[in-house]
Amino acid sequence: MTDIHLILSRWARLGAMFNVAAAAEDVDIERLLLDTARAGSGNARLFVLAASWLAQYGEAVATLRLARMILDELERAHRPTLGFMLEWAQRQRGDKRFERAIKSCGDAIDARPLFDVERQNKTLSRLAEQRASALSRKWGRWTGEFEIKSDALRPAEWIGQNNPAVRDRAQSGGDLCASILADARAGRLRYDSESDLAAAFLTTRSAIRESLHKLRLSGLINSAPVGRRTQIEVLAT
Repeated sequence: MTDIHLILSRWARLGAMFNVAAAAEDVDIERLLLDTARAGSGNARLFVLAASWLAQYGEAVATLRLARMILDELERAHRPTLGFMLEWAQRQRGDKRFERAIKSCGDAIDARPLFDVERQNKTLSRLAEQRASALSRKWGRWTGEFEIKSDALRPAEWIGQNNPAVRDRAQSGGDLCASILADARAGRLRYDSESDLAAAFLTTRSAIRESLHKLRLSGLINSAPVGRRTQIEVLAT
């Protein structure tokens, strides 16, 4: 069962202005997004502020790791909610940052109001369908248009100062390097080969080699031949 208070406290740590104490520990952003997809239908403010944070600070997301986690861990019923959130944020940004993760969410599997309070009432459900935006209809999670809630998010300087890991992710662009380091912070410190890494992040060995080169230059990994393979160990978490 998803702990809504824990989710809100983690978002507060990342700079979303919820009326809860901020989490004391570093936040696993990708796992938080999965939990938000599970809980978002029960809390409209959570959904809107999470989407706003993605639109404004999405560079901090390890996008390839998120795409893999959606496929491996997120229940099918919650994927449309996350897909809607990611695509909405991507449209606000005007880029393709979350494209791989959006594809991992698949397609709408049913059609209903996004928020439980409307779904559970026939009159509110009908109104939600009538006012639903085109994007929410695409994902089968009806809700009206909404705007970025910038006034409910702390500035980038505050987020970087209070979340060094987020700052480091943003500097790497939320790319493959960021995904490898995020996996390391979550406990995976070793990969058996470049092929193992490529499979973990649904990418090519050439892309892996380029990222490993950057990480070696930064002193963040060691690699050593083991038989015909090259074992990779992440040093910094």
